[in-house]
Formats: sequence, structure tokens, C-alpha cells
Amino acid sequence: MADVLPSCRSPAAMKVAGGDELSAKEENVDGSAMAVDSDVNFEAEALKLRGQWELASVLNFLNVFEPLIGKSLRISAEEIEKGLIMPDSSLVELHIVLLKGILPPVSKMLNGSNAWVTVLCKKLAQWWPRVAEGEIPIKAFKGEEISNYKNLDPTKRLLLLKALCQIRADQDDAVSYISDCSKDKTQISCFQKDKFGGDGNGVSYWYDGNPFVGYRLYREVIKCDRKKKGKQKGSISLPKFSTRWETMATNLEEFHKVKDNFLCSKISSEFAVGRKIESDAIPVLEKLRKSKERSLKRKHRKSMLLNGFKKSCIVGVTRTCRIRAPVNYTFEEYNRAIDDAIGISSDIFDF
Repeated sequence: MADVLPSCRSPAAMKVAGGDELSAKEENVDGSAMAVDSDVNFEAEALKLRGQWELASVLNFLNVFEPLIGKSLRISAEEIEKGLIMPDSSLVELHIVLLKGILPPVSKMLNGSNAWVTVLCKKLAQWWPRVAEGEIPIKAFKGEEISNYKNLDPTKRLLLLKALCQIRADQDDAVSYISDCSKDKTQISCFQKDKFGGDGNGVSYWYDGNPFVGYRLYREVIKCDRKKKGKQKGSISLPKFSTRWETMATNLEEFHKVKDNFLCSKISSEFAVGRKIESDAIPVLEKLRKSKERSLKRKHRKSMLLNGFKKSCIVGVTRTCRIRAPVNYTFEEYNRAIDDAIGISSDIFDF
């Protein structure tokens, strides 16, 4: 994870970044056309995704560029994981929103079911060498790309989504957004990401997120192995770097667990991270949980009131009639009412 997340170029630097009428309503997003094996082990697949730095990159992109891509697209990290494992309407909507912001616009209308996959393949084919490494996992070919996308491993779908985020971040409006925010020193922290902690020997901790995407704690371990170029004396040792990425916490309970373990650690760097989790992360997550609980209670009360109103509107059910006393506006009746009230007050207060 680099200091400036949207422009990084390697796992050690946590790479982030990145008119067709694209609309989720035009797609078949009911899950039938993009359904995958129902026997998928979600927990195991989610763990695999969380071990990829590209997932943290995508989540960081959505956090940083939320004002640009629109607040209407608010999708949590868990929803993204679920969509990558078994493509659903949320995943379709996310891809369509990103594709709409990439120039040049596609010349044809997207009326066919899952046509967004074809558009995705064509966009990626143009940009792939600039935003990713290796061979592109899928290519457009006579509509076969739709079934091929369905059969991709979730980690491959993640690579495609991360590349799409990179392309979106390279568009002119995104570059201008970064430039404008950089001029405002109060917003520079959005792009200048500092480590949450580390030992200075290749182990780094990162903390990132927002109330909608969610908050997560990551650990990045970079190892350097030196191998000699030749057997002769004085031969140059070439460093070989390897990176391991780990998602350590995704919710309040997991943050508490990491905090408790680190506060008991004899390693100073881990103890320092534990203290920082306790002071910086836990209060934010607790506040977020209370806010969600209040929101759920409001929704529950609203649902109960709505159900009560519906029941009262059922044909044949009427309100009970209250028995009303006849009204008398004479002075005698008024004086009697006053006397009765004084008598009741005297009994209560012992006048």
C-alpha cells in the first residue's frame, strides 16, 4: 500500500484506481443469467478474496472516489465479496456505474441480457497493458464471454474489477478531482494514506474504510531474498521480493480480538498497533454499530406502524365507537364541573 493509494503499481504499494446508456434496469439482474454453482463455499471463497491486495484496492477506490461515482452506489465490502463469488445485481450495478464513466462511450445500446460483460471485455482489452500485468482472464468472442465470465474463479473476477477501477481513476474527471482535492490540504488525507503501524522490517498494517463500505484492518508482509547472479566471487546479489497480504479484521468483534491479542504481545510494534486500534478504530466501529442499531429500531417501528395501519384498513374492520357524554353549555353545568375538579384536587393533595 503506497502513500498515494490511487496510483500505486505493485502489491507492496497496494495498487488502486482505477455515451452508452448503461442501466441496471436494462440487464437481467435477477441472478438467472449469471447464476453460478449453488454449492459454492462462500466462507472459503471469501477468505481467498481477503488474501488478495486487489480487494483492498477496490474498497479503497470506492472510499476515495465516492463523491465522483455517486453516493447512490453505496455497496458494502461484504456485498462486493458475495457478488464476486456469485455474481448478482449489486455486482452488475457496480460494473455498469464504472463503465458509464469511461470514455469513449460505446456506440451501441445495451439491451441484451448481461451485455455489460461484452462491454467490460472490450474496455479492458484496450487498457489492460496499462492497468494490469499478465494475460487478461477473459476476452470478447461472439458472446461466449458471458458464460466464460460466469465460470471464472472469484479471484479472476476481482482482477477484472480492480482493473476497471484503475481505468475509471485514469479518466479526466477523476484526475481533475484528485487535483482539486490536493489543493485543499484538509482533503489530502483521502489520497495520502499513512501506515497504521509496522515494525520497519517489512511488516506493515493498514486501516481503511468508511461507514458504508465498512472498516478493515490489513497486514502486509514483504520479504526480500537475495540470490547471487553467478557463482564467481564478486557476483551481484539480486533481491527478490515476495508479498503476503492478510485481512485481519472486518467487524467490531474481530477488531476487539486483534486489539486484545496485540496488547498482550511482547513485540513493541504489535503492542503499538493494539493501542492505536483501541484509540482510533474501536470508537469509530462502536459508534457505527450504535447508529445501525438505531436505524434498525426505526425501521422496525415504522414497519409495525405500517402493518397496524394495513390491518385497520381491512374490509369489514372498523374503529370502535367511543361513548361521548352530551355537551351542556349552561352556567350550572360549568360550576358543577369546577366544583368536581376542586374536589378531586383536594382528595389528591390533601387540602
